[in-house]
Amino acid sequence: MTALDLLRTQMQDAEPVLKALDIELERIAFDPTKGASVDAAITQVSNVIDAHLADFRENPILGPMAEQLKSQYVDGIYEQVALADNCAAS
Repeated sequence: MTALDLLRTQMQDAEPVLKALDIELERIAFDPTKGASVDAAITQVSNVIDAHLADFRENPILGPMAEQLKSQYVDGIYEQVALADNCAAS
C-alpha cells in the first residue's frame, strides 16, 4: 500500500466520523448573553471534538484538524456573543 493509498483510506475512514461530529456540534445550543452558557458551550465543543477525533489524534492530517475545528467553533461562539452584545447595546 502506498502512502497515497493509506491517506485515502484514512480519509475515507474519517468521513463518517466528521459527518457525525458536524451533526453533534450543530446541536450545541447556548445563550450568548450568559457567560456560564457560553463557557459550557465552549467546553462542550472541545469535549465533542476530542471524543469524535480521538482515533485520529496520531494522523498527520486529521490530528491537527481537531485543534483547528475547536478554534473555528469557539470563534463562532464569540462572534455570536459579540452580535448579542451589539444588539443589546442598540
